[in-house]
This record gives sequence, C-alpha cells and structure tokens, in this order.
Amino acid sequence: MKKLIIITVVLAIAAVAGYFGYEQIQAQQEVELTGASEDNLRVDTGIDRVMAEGKIIPLQEVSLSAQTSGRVVELFVSEGDSVVAGDALLQLDTTDEEIAIRQAEAGVTQAKATLETAQAGWLQAQLNLDVANLGVRSAEADLALLQSGPTTAQITLTERNVAVAEAAINQAGSNLSLVTEGATSAQIAAAQAQVTAAQKAYDNALKIYQPILQDENSNEADREQASFLLTASLSGLSSAQAALDALLAGATNAERNAAGSGVTIASNQRDAVAAQLDLLLAGTRAEQIAIATASLQQAQDRVLEAEVGTAIAETAVTQAEAALAEAEAALTTAAYNRSERTLVAPIAGTVAAIYIKEDEVAQVGMPIVILADFSQWLVETTDLTELDVVEVARGLAVAVEVDAFPGEILSGVVTDISSVSANVLGDVTYSVTVEMTDDQGMPLRWGMTAVASMDTTK
Repeated sequence: MKKLIIITVVLAIAAVAGYFGYEQIQAQQEVELTGASEDNLRVDTGIDRVMAEGKIIPLQEVSLSAQTSGRVVELFVSEGDSVVAGDALLQLDTTDEEIAIRQAEAGVTQAKATLETAQAGWLQAQLNLDVANLGVRSAEADLALLQSGPTTAQITLTERNVAVAEAAINQAGSNLSLVTEGATSAQIAAAQAQVTAAQKAYDNALKIYQPILQDENSNEADREQASFLLTASLSGLSSAQAALDALLAGATNAERNAAGSGVTIASNQRDAVAAQLDLLLAGTRAEQIAIATASLQQAQDRVLEAEVGTAIAETAVTQAEAALAEAEAALTTAAYNRSERTLVAPIAGTVAAIYIKEDEVAQVGMPIVILADFSQWLVETTDLTELDVVEVARGLAVAVEVDAFPGEILSGVVTDISSVSANVLGDVTYSVTVEMTDDQGMPLRWGMTAVASMDTTK
C-alpha cells in the first residue's frame, strides 16, 4: 500500500511538470510565430500576487565625467538648475589647448602660402613648356624651309621688293633735292594762282551765303547749309595761303635732315632686300642646314627640361596640398580638444549633484556632475526572483507603496524587464522597471524605498 501511494504521488508530480512544460513550449512557439517579446508574455504559476522591493529613480539619469584631466576654472550651473541638451556645465582650463590652436592656425597659414607658391611655380612651368614647344615648331619650320630650297615665287617676290626699294631711293632723292634747292618760280606761281582762286571762291561764298545767315526768317536747314559752305571756302583759302607761305619760306633744318635720313633709310632697305635676293639665288648651303638642325635639337632639349620642370612643379603642388590638409586636420584636432574642455549636458534635465568646485582638478573618469530627468518617476525593483518574474509582463498594473508615505497607494505599470539576472544574497533576481502613472502629487525623491505589488490574476 505504501509503494502504491509513492507511485501515485510521483505520477502526479510528473503530470504537473509535464503540463507546465507543455505550457512553456506553447508560449515559446507563440513567441517564435508572432515575434512577441518575452517581456510581453506571462506564465501562470498559480501565484496570485507578486511583490518586490525597489527604489525610486528618475526617468533618465546621466553621470558625467571629464574626458581629460584639468583644473576647473568656472562652474556655469548649480545643483537644482534646469538645463537643456548642449548647455555648458563647467569649463576646464584651456591654456594648453589655446596654444595648440594658435600653433595649428600658424601652420595652416604657412601651408596655404606654400601651396600658393607651388601653384604659381606650376603655372610658370606650364608657360615654360608652352614656350619650349613653340620654339620646336619654329625650328622645325626653319629647317623645312632650308631643306626645301627657295621657290620661284620667293625669288620673284624678292626681285620685286628690290625694285620697290630702288624706286624708294629715287623718291627720297627727289625729296632731298626739292628741300635743298627750294621751290621753283613755276611752283610759286602755281601756288599764288591757287590763293587767288581760293580768295575769289570765298568772296563769292560771302555774297551768296552771308545774307542767308543774317536773315532771321530764313529756314534753319538753309542757315546750317550756308554756314557749312562758307566755312569750307574759308578753309580752302587758308590752306592755299599756307602752301604759298611754305614755298616762299623754304625748308627748315629739320625738314632737310629728315629728307637726308630718308635717302639713307631707303638705301639700307634696298641693300637688305638685295642681300636676301643674293642668298635665295645662291641656294641653301650645308652649313645652314647643320645650324638649323642643331637649333631644332636645342629646342627639343628645352622641351624635355620644361617637362621635367612641370613634373617637379606638380609634385610640389601635391605635397603642398597634403601639407595643408595635415595642417587643417591638426587645427581641427586642436579645436576639438579645446571643446572637450567644456562639459556640456547631453540631455535636458536637472543638475542633481555636482562633486567638484572651482579651482579643483577633475580627473579622467571621475564623476563630477549628475543630471537627471525628473519629469517622470520610475520604480526599479531589486529582489524580484526568477520564480516570480515569469508572472510579470509589460503593461501589467502595479500598486506602489513608498516607505516614506505609509498607507498611500500609488499607481504604475511595468515598462521593462531585464534580460540578464543578478545574484543577490544567493538568489537569482531580475530588475523590473515600473513607470509611475499616478504619484498623487507625493514629493518623491530619488532613492526612496518602495514596494511594487502586482496582481497576477488580472
């Protein structure tokens, strides 16, 4: 009979275990099929109410520390001040950073000047290369001309140029004789006749056009025409008189010198053209081709030198650009390092605590300012066991009792369940976050002890 009882109990336990195992498998399958989070699922273990101790915490909290050590030169906030994201909280000494920035700025200025010089050198090198290429083309043309020899057209044209130059000598000689000997009686008589004719023309113009100009009732267009013709006849008389006066006065010393120089210039031009004709008739000599060939080689060598100079100039520009980029990066780094000496608020909230004073030295990693968002209170449990956490899911209503306000029941709702456990006094526990939905206006404070009670039958 005793053995029968034992067997019956074992079977009952196995049946219960099997049932709960089946329920958990079903729940897991639901998660996999629907994509639901474990925080949204509950397992009914038969427990009607789950309770856990916790503490009051703000909606968000940030512990701030210095990224670099340094002396605090100014505090911009006090405990209890409200700030928004980006507000400056405190300033560390920036003496070293300011020096680094000035040095970096000087480096950028120097790098820019070096780049401008390199770019100017590159432009000059390009110009030198263009000139060298032009020299090659000119030398090639000269050599080709010598190798091809003079054409019939070139000889004919040069012979004509010689004839023109000789005619110019004759004309210059005639001008010199005229200036030296003075005007003939026939030239003077002709000039006097020109003056007489011009005077008569002017007298006739006065008789015809003067009355029109003096008549206030005459047509404006007629008056303008009369004025123009009268002025023209007077100008003709003046020109004729000036020509006669010049003949009577004879040539000046300057005119005689100019006439003599004209003969010399014309003779020199004739000699140059004649020499060119002689060269064409003589044909191209071997030494001329040799000289032209050497000139072409020199021009080609200058092109090679200019190309090397251009390549060197391009390298200098590339190096200068790299140096400028490096200098600008150094300036950016220096400016960033200076900005890191100002501690700013990463969130909007309240300055909950300040652990340093002005003139004290902040150490790297040492908490110096605590910011918190007190717009919403949370309860974070500390001892919810693994046996109870399976009964809890997001959205579950929570009754909260705060030790500081005995008898007062506040309302909340589960918003988060930790995925990783903690070991507290040998127990496996999970942290559950409860968002306060109704704090009844109680003056809650960060760190107050609370008890979260969750009815798992609902």
